[in-house]
Amino acid sequence: MSQQPLISGDWDKVESKKGFFRSFARDWGKVFGGNAFLLLGNMIVFVIALCVVMLFLPMVFPVFLPDKLKEYILDTGLVDKALVTDESVNNIYYLMCMISSFALCGLGLVTNGPFCSAVSYYFKNVLIGENDFKADIKKGLKDNWKRSLGASVISLIITIILIYNIGFYQSGAMWTGVAAMAAKSFFFCLLSFWSCMQLFVYPLIACVELTFKEVYKNAALITVQNFPIAILVFVIQLALFIVLPFLFVFQFGSTGYAIMVILYLLFSFGFIGYISMYLTWRAIQKVLNSKV
Repeated sequence: MSQQPLISGDWDKVESKKGFFRSFARDWGKVFGGNAFLLLGNMIVFVIALCVVMLFLPMVFPVFLPDKLKEYILDTGLVDKALVTDESVNNIYYLMCMISSFALCGLGLVTNGPFCSAVSYYFKNVLIGENDFKADIKKGLKDNWKRSLGASVISLIITIILIYNIGFYQSGAMWTGVAAMAAKSFFFCLLSFWSCMQLFVYPLIACVELTFKEVYKNAALITVQNFPIAILVFVIQLALFIVLPFLFVFQFGSTGYAIMVILYLLFSFGFIGYISMYLTWRAIQKVLNSKV
């Protein structure tokens, strides 16, 4: 790896501040600022994520169709049939689609790449201790928008292909039984690994001078080398963007909805972005140390 705006000594400035939780406790206010910028960027691509959810998720989860959702609710027997109106089902359906759309953004599968790389550049400087939000965001956007925009397009295309394949083999259009289950599981694992790779793509774009091909090669290598941690972060993403929002909204009603909105506004996107930058910093640091 060759470095873009930083040299080995930059990482040494963070050497005495080891430990993710210690770093986050020091920088939490700045993480909130990055979260607001990431949320704004994800709002721009939210419509794209919503289209992916409405067009392709029904292939994997049939309940993402209003009529199937109504059937499912009635089959559970947990709700009085008189309350299961088309209007109420549609409200639930659109809420499910909204949460799932934010989940695609939070998992790094459908993103505004230039905004992600700009925040990664800012978080890199936050870790170093020489940050200026306005200047860092401006420089991050200016220097990296082309590669990061390309990365977001690549991510969108591959995500759609993988979701389509999962749905295709789940439908039994070609194979059934064990063969279909194996194929579906294979593409699900690929989608999970692809999501883990996204943790490192934009931080690498923001921190080191790599070709487009090298960005993905190094992202894959870092994912493999840090696989247990990458999976742990992936589980945290699932909790923040899928489990908790669905739990809050459907268990606690309007109160849960308010909590979900607060998480989006103040925490979720910035926290994952900060983790991504921290893990990438550690990975780059190992490479630098190995060359000393």
